[in-house]
Amino acid sequence: MPDHADFVAQIPLTNDFAETLKASSFARIPDDWYVVVADIANSTRAIENGGYRAINAVGGSAIAAVLNACQPQPVPYVFGGDGATFCIPPPLKNKVEAALRGTQILAQESAALTLRVGLVPVAQLHRPVKVTRFERSAHLMQYFFIGGGLEEADQIVKQGAFLLHDATPAQADFSGFECRWNEIPSPKALTCSLIVKPRCQSESDALQFYTDFNATLQRFIGSNAEFCPLSQTGLALSLNPQKFMLETYSKHPQAGAMRRALDTLKILFENLVGKTWMRFSLTHNGFNWGEYKTDLIRHSDYEKVDDALRMVFACDEAPLKALLNWLENEYRAGRLYYGCHRTHAALITCMVFQTGVNHIHFVDATEGGYAMAAKQLKQQMAAQN
Repeated sequence: MPDHADFVAQIPLTNDFAETLKASSFARIPDDWYVVVADIANSTRAIENGGYRAINAVGGSAIAAVLNACQPQPVPYVFGGDGATFCIPPPLKNKVEAALRGTQILAQESAALTLRVGLVPVAQLHRPVKVTRFERSAHLMQYFFIGGGLEEADQIVKQGAFLLHDATPAQADFSGFECRWNEIPSPKALTCSLIVKPRCQSESDALQFYTDFNATLQRFIGSNAEFCPLSQTGLALSLNPQKFMLETYSKHPQAGAMRRALDTLKILFENLVGKTWMRFSLTHNGFNWGEYKTDLIRHSDYEKVDDALRMVFACDEAPLKALLNWLENEYRAGRLYYGCHRTHAALITCMVFQTGVNHIHFVDATEGGYAMAAKQLKQQMAAQN
């Protein structure tokens, strides 16, 4: 077994989706590691109160805080809409706890949201956590998970075990975290968040299911490029301070009103400059801002595997109806569970460490997204059990 510093670098890496979904592409997370679960408690109520943009932003801020705390060592993680999940080695535990305690405070003070955090020892799980790396583009690295361990860890944390203690010292660096874009109208009639969970007895069967479902999806909805939920014409930086309030708080979490007002003005100025540079294709620090929207879409995380297939896609009414009919039939036949939330637009939460090089954009649907899809899926599971 490689040491902690080398493990992530030795996780199999592919840039072909079909290759990623092979058993040989996955490595098992060591037993002395931790699965770190961070999600919003009572997220459904917050969604009903119109707070889903803030929920997405908290998930993105948690990722920024953890990745910054772990630098220069990368750690596997996945964005889940109302939170995020990480796999970390023992030497990073204290730093990650401090970072996520700081994120809990940020979520509470900026948006009155409760971020639930638990660190579950992998050795305590009955099911394995297996991970692979998928390089969707030159600078977009995603981690896919199978084995059932992430799902088990999530259930354990929701039951109140291994929770982060409130007395944990807080020390969070949110550098790179941004939430500056308006909602992105669907390039088609609808934008959907979909979660599909196969009811398989083995990992190989589950991976085969994902492979087969990818072909089914293309038959109903089209290729990855055709169902992409983002478009250049739909992307617009926001000039509404309410839409990037959580980012403003993250700049100086302990600051007073005057510092916060200055940070708000700075973001507004940067967004105005960004709009101008993109409109006129101006170059700054060697990067042509006329290409930024294309670059953003290429670096967007809108399809992943973490003990279920999660994706955000754009489609029209008729193809969606056909896909949902197929899913319902498969559910009734006992082959899968699914949840689908349909709306008119997408949201993106961003991690920008270096413009044009090191950035990733987490995509969800508006008005509930993955959280509402997960609610439907859990109802199906409860009905069957």
